[in-house]
Amino acid sequence: MKHTALTASLLTLLLSAHAVVQAEDANEDAGAELFKFHGCVNCHGADGKSPVSKMVPELAGKPADELYSKATKILAGEGSNDEAKLMHAAFYSPSSCDAPPNDEQVKSITEWLSMQ
Repeated sequence: MKHTALTASLLTLLLSAHAVVQAEDANEDAGAELFKFHGCVNCHGADGKSPVSKMVPELAGKPADELYSKATKILAGEGSNDEAKLMHAAFYSPSSCDAPPNDEQVKSITEWLSMQ
């Protein structure tokens, strides 16, 4: 009986761990797809490491909380430098980008970028 309970517990643990890994992979894929969908790749490069100009920052590998904080300020129009103001304007211009990402999408994007 103890052997059966132990086996069942180990199986449950392994299946749970596998589900967590799959969820993390799905979140990573979602972040990458959202980065493309919202047009971030147009300025920051497909991987967040290849900006198109010196004015555009490299985003890959930076802490997710730092990226999230900056992105939400820019999206809210609270960015203080010229680059932030240009990015905010681009998101709200009907000709340049799709609709701005919502809060959950920003989290997915910034988490993905931090892992690059």
